[in-house]
Amino acid sequence: MADNVASVSGTSNAYEYQSYTVESNDKNTLSMTDFFKLLATQLQNQDTTNPMETSEMMAQLTQMGMMQAMSSMTTAIETSTTTTAQTYAAGLIGQEITVAVTEEKNGIDVPVDVKYAKVEYVSFTNGNPSIKVEGDKKEYPLSYVLGIGKIPNPYENDGEDLGDK
Repeated sequence: MADNVASVSGTSNAYEYQSYTVESNDKNTLSMTDFFKLLATQLQNQDTTNPMETSEMMAQLTQMGMMQAMSSMTTAIETSTTTTAQTYAAGLIGQEITVAVTEEKNGIDVPVDVKYAKVEYVSFTNGNPSIKVEGDKKEYPLSYVLGIGKIPNPYENDGEDLGDK
């Protein structure tokens, strides 16, 4: 029985943690062509004594049309968002900015301070814009930019205990 674990869990160790994600591909995505093939097959093989309701078929067509429209809209919004982020990042070149400096704590980057510097260049190589500031070897993600110009350091504590406020 233990020998069959791999066929169920995908591994020979039943206690090994695995994570599965569903990604869109040609095997798990239904296109309009696939939908019409299924509908044609359903109409060909329906029971002649109990045919499919016209309203049921129209509901399925409407549902598929809505799914395709939502998918197109999602793609358009993602493209627009990417273009906006790239345009904004490119506009920062030569500007003095305030960027968050982080430290890793428990596997998470936590902001601890700020750095004031001019933007030297912007890189789009990894999909999300990253910014290189003068005098620093590190590239910062666009999300680390706190403001344009010198803004007050929001991570300064001034010796006060924030829990007392």
